Amino acid sequence: MNSYSKKRAIFLAAMLSATAIPLSPASAANNLMELLFGQRRVESQPVVQPRALRPGEAPGEARRPSVPIKRVTVTAPTNYDYKPEQVTQIDFSKVDPQLTASADHGIVSPPQMERFGLKLDHFKEANVLAEKNIADAVVSYYAAKQQPIWTASYDVSPKAKAVMALFAKAGEEGLDPADYAVKMPSDDYDRSDIPARLKELADFELTLSARALRYAMDQGEGRINPNRLSGFHDFAVDRVQPRDVMNQLATASDPAVVLAGFAPQSKWYAELKQSLAALGDASEPTVRVAPGTKIRPGDDNPELRNVVTLIKAKAPKSYLLTHEAVLDAHENASVYDESLVEAIKDFQRDQGRKPDGVIGTSTIGALQAESNTSKRDRIVYSMERLRWLPHDFGHRYVFVNQPAFRAQYFDGGTEKLAMNIVVGSPTNQTYFFNDTIETVVFNPSWGVPRSIILNEMMPKILNNPSYLESSGYEVYDKSGRVIPSSAVNWSQVAANGGGVGIRQKPSLDNALGELKILFPNSHDIYMHDTPAKSYFKRDMRALSHGCIRLEHPRDMAAAVLGMSVADLTPYFGKNERSVKVANPLPVYVSYFTAWPDAATGEIKFYDDVYERDAYLQKAIDKTRAVRESSPVTAQTAKL
Repeated sequence: MNSYSKKRAIFLAAMLSATAIPLSPASAANNLMELLFGQRRVESQPVVQPRALRPGEAPGEARRPSVPIKRVTVTAPTNYDYKPEQVTQIDFSKVDPQLTASADHGIVSPPQMERFGLKLDHFKEANVLAEKNIADAVVSYYAAKQQPIWTASYDVSPKAKAVMALFAKAGEEGLDPADYAVKMPSDDYDRSDIPARLKELADFELTLSARALRYAMDQGEGRINPNRLSGFHDFAVDRVQPRDVMNQLATASDPAVVLAGFAPQSKWYAELKQSLAALGDASEPTVRVAPGTKIRPGDDNPELRNVVTLIKAKAPKSYLLTHEAVLDAHENASVYDESLVEAIKDFQRDQGRKPDGVIGTSTIGALQAESNTSKRDRIVYSMERLRWLPHDFGHRYVFVNQPAFRAQYFDGGTEKLAMNIVVGSPTNQTYFFNDTIETVVFNPSWGVPRSIILNEMMPKILNNPSYLESSGYEVYDKSGRVIPSSAVNWSQVAANGGGVGIRQKPSLDNALGELKILFPNSHDIYMHDTPAKSYFKRDMRALSHGCIRLEHPRDMAAAVLGMSVADLTPYFGKNERSVKVANPLPVYVSYFTAWPDAATGEIKFYDDVYERDAYLQKAIDKTRAVRESSPVTAQTAKL
């Protein structure tokens, strides 16, 4: 959360603390953030004006509307038309060697770059394009230092060749080697034409520096700026500073090692990278199951052998080792017997689907939809998304993967807890961001999000002002003071979109159940219990308004608090109670359609529930097109 959001939350919490309804600062901030200062766009919808008071009517009845006016509604963030970083000329035309050298070294005369070789004037004739922040860093370094990094006299240095070798392997990192293409000067050159050699070396020196910075930034925080993809992405950017990287490369004994260190160093990245390499040699299965096939236990169906063939070709290795004998025995079978049913159920579990044993559209789709090409693409997307997050998740953390509908708790790099979750529906998507878990609230009230108040509850309130009290809600004003709903001009609230908040008091029917886990953020997203337990039995669990519903909330609360589940018992009751997490831990509310299994490292693939893969691919394509505009006439040389 940025500093402004934190100050705003503290301010709201302070106001609530003075009211007759005691709430913790974290709870108050969480409940009111969306209510009073929601960031979703507001649009007008028709509503009706309250009619005048009739003789004998109570004030609440008089507020029933009758004259149409406009009602505002809240719309969700949208996907953006991605704008990649443009490239510009690396321009030394305005650099004065005398002044830059004096400013950098505190001397009057500039240092000589070398007795023989490149000088600053050679760079003024070079024609190299790069992203603006990279171009500025390159000019700043050479103007001040006036010392080449990648050449010595008239030759290319071994350091440069090592970096070029690293670039040639960029595909193994899920990157595009063409993004780092540099024309390597030959070791053989016409010694009678030194000016031509120096021009070639100047182009090479600048291009290699620019591509090295691009590589560091791509690995360090991603090729794609996630915040330009959609309003559902929220990440810290500019973590890699190109000027700092230039200095690191210039002083390093092995710059290639420095550049390799910008990649995520986690086991997750290593397992994705390993799987990407393994897919390169895999052949595509050509077997297809007949459309409309549905095979129930006990059925005799000739398509069964095709199902078995596809499973043997696409299931994870750990699964195949467990069920190898059963699958081999049914290679040419048509009867779907009990032994194969159990194997199919395990496959369905691995896919995050309901293990009912019926081979239908969902199971067959999981087998046929995944070509090796699509698997490769999704692994590349996951490697890119990992770069957006901190490269070290920490010793202890919670990891939420929305497409998998799973939440996991890790301690010491080991999964200690995992459970099913419900996330936002496609129209109320859960954001992709990371934050810090700070508080667990027991017996919570539910601060109804502004979007739900205006979009869903307002028509009921306008029709029946007593709806809120009769349904267990209470109304409060901007100061946090509880007020009767009959005292509110709801038509005015409907028309301007704010002024009051609504919360559901703690109860067994409360939408948040018996607890919520807070990591205060501007999106008002948190993890919580729910009375709607049946949702966890569904395969597709993108069903909420955006928050994360936990299948086993007590287990997660105990884990983050560092307690046992039994230790939580005293906190449950009628009154809301907040407990600070003694050792706050990071939470990664993420979106990965390909992700390693925590125990085996096998990559599992999940449905793209929010269709974000397609938007990421479009952004990659646009970025590639911009980068191809750089005047590089040859790909990275083979060393």
